[in-house]
Amino acid sequence: MDSSEFKRIKQEMSGKENDIFDDFEESNNRLPTMEELRVIMADTTEHYLGPIDQSVIDGINTNLERQHIREKPLWNATTELEP
Repeated sequence: MDSSEFKRIKQEMSGKENDIFDDFEESNNRLPTMEELRVIMADTTEHYLGPIDQSVIDGINTNLERQHIREKPLWNATTELEP
């Protein structure tokens, strides 16, 4: 992921991040746990990175490791949005 993609993701995620938390809190009267947030973000990850079976990561055999590697740039962009 190059810097222009990273910047675009940050711009798009700034609104989406607030919506995710607001919608979840409204429906559940609490904020999501990290695991709940990961599930919510799975669709967003596929939107930016494509389905996991289309992404080839050399030397990584387990799906969980692949998922973490694929999600890392998206999580980095999202965490940079924090004040």
